[in-house]
Amino acid sequence: MADVKLTERVMVQQLSVIADAGGGQARNWSDFREVWAKVKWGSVSRDPQNAEIGRRRKAIVTIRHAPDLPDPMRLVIAQKNLVVLAITRINESSGAFLQLECEDTF
Repeated sequence: MADVKLTERVMVQQLSVIADAGGGQARNWSDFREVWAKVKWGSVSRDPQNAEIGRRRKAIVTIRHAPDLPDPMRLVIAQKNLVVLAITRINESSGAFLQLECEDTF
């Protein structure tokens, strides 16, 4: 990973939780920041949690580390909402990066 080329624009979203009038909570994803990323798409597989009717596609997304990134977060790439499953910090000579293991379900 010595030569990280961030060539795609990715929207990072944060989860906003707002109390509603009925005593419950409204959960919405809102835009946090657009960042440059390297995206490596995996293969498409069946979704075992949806009676294998739906599909899942994994992606490994690399972005520059920023201490203010939200937790939890999700990514929007080409109008696809990707859930972030795992985050790994990688230190390179060119700086610190985050490698995000993501999944798109459709």
